[in-house]
Amino acid sequence: MTVQSPTRDDRGTLARITDALYWLVVIDVLLVVCSAPAIVVWMLLAPEASNLPLYAAALVVVLPATTAALWAWRARSEDPDPVPLSRYLRGYRLNLVDSLKVGVPGLAVLTVLATNITYGEAAGTSILNIAFALLAAMVAAVMVRSLSIISTLSFRFIDVLRLSVFTLLTMPLRTLSLLSLAVLVLGVSLFVGDYAFLFLASALTFVLHHFERPVIERLQEQFVGDPEP
Repeated sequence: MTVQSPTRDDRGTLARITDALYWLVVIDVLLVVCSAPAIVVWMLLAPEASNLPLYAAALVVVLPATTAALWAWRARSEDPDPVPLSRYLRGYRLNLVDSLKVGVPGLAVLTVLATNITYGEAAGTSILNIAFALLAAMVAAVMVRSLSIISTLSFRFIDVLRLSVFTLLTMPLRTLSLLSLAVLVLGVSLFVGDYAFLFLASALTFVLHHFERPVIERLQEQFVGDPEP
């Protein structure tokens, strides 16, 4: 899969703003609908440490929903006048399996690390909590970068992981962008509430798409290249 150059948009300012708002609303609704099982489970579960595996399992449906949104935003950057619903559904279908291959192991590792941190004092491993937290942050960064890569490019699973680590280490500004987005998400969760993500989901995926474009462009140039004419 190749990344095309964005096409020129000759529409007026008002038309572009209206179209952008339309896209944000439609993609947000689609993200909420596709993530509905996770939303319901999170609403019903008690906030207890013993439910951590269930919280993580519920997030599985969010993986393909997120990659579909990233795929749709990329499609819009290449063609300013596509239909968001069809692009989102196509991205969901194309990336469903790959997103689960990448995301499910990541969620499993994060669940184990979160459990270790939660029960660290009882198990006598609380001295390792900082190490567990740093490792969890690294796993989360690799998982998000991997989802971003597979939403646009096709690589083997092991190659996706290698490229994710490679770009995290060699593109520090992009890594800092992911960190800033994570801080923003954490801040919204703590100071506004998790319900805010029902309205901010599409905006967050758009920001993630914008932050990750240089990464995708570098991988396209360095490891994929353009097909021969």
